[in-house]
Amino acid sequence: MQLSKKVALVTGAAQGLGKGCAEAILERGAKVALLDTNESVGQETAAAFAQKYGTDMCTFVLCDVTDKGQLEGAFQQVVDRFGGLDLVVNNAGILNEFEWEMCVNVNFVSVVRGCHLGLHYMGKQNGGKGGLIVNVASIAGLYAFPSIVYAATKAGVVGLTRSLGMEYKLGRDGVRVNALCPSFTVTAFLTEAKAPDEDLQQMKGMIERGGGLLQISDVVKGFVKLLDDDDKNGAVLEVTLEGLKYLGYESGPWDRE
Repeated sequence: MQLSKKVALVTGAAQGLGKGCAEAILERGAKVALLDTNESVGQETAAAFAQKYGTDMCTFVLCDVTDKGQLEGAFQQVVDRFGGLDLVVNNAGILNEFEWEMCVNVNFVSVVRGCHLGLHYMGKQNGGKGGLIVNVASIAGLYAFPSIVYAATKAGVVGLTRSLGMEYKLGRDGVRVNALCPSFTVTAFLTEAKAPDEDLQQMKGMIERGGGLLQISDVVKGFVKLLDDDDKNGAVLEVTLEGLKYLGYESGPWDRE
């Protein structure tokens, strides 16, 4: 996707992977709105980006993605400020097995809503120009994982992405939808994870057996690949220490001869 003079919106963008994705977008000449609940860190990140890339290139929007009104208002605010929308990155996520309803709302419900809002503002059937949605899932959505609710939400994001990526939907809306599935990554996400001790110990063992943690820069490489590969739609990109790999999937019985 050619990003020069385009407009992007990234959720969970104050720090970590969201911040890394936002900077990759800025480096390619697009304007970026950073959505997050952490106002102090978000404002600091936006100020640093503004100093580096230009004061008119970045803005911070305080937004709880689980609040329908706030998320809708944030999208409208971005469109009003920058004059349009071309790229949506649904990145916000948590791991909280104790407050599992919140985990579902942050990781899945907000992503569904973010996709609907992206299609509303970018979809050709609504007068938009088309665009791209990148949903940040996880390898936990692809394989068995100790934290069951977190895994279920990320599997839901993968299924959502593949289904929104059906060709007839692209023909109607002109919006491609792809998913990024990174392995364990060095972010505050891991230190803030809330789950039973036995789950956390299992994850620690998985990290050790897998060779360690990805750096944010490793995952951003995968994100950039999704930006650059214009032929991908409904695609799922796995990011591990072994590298980047697009994952295929079985067609349904309705597609078999």
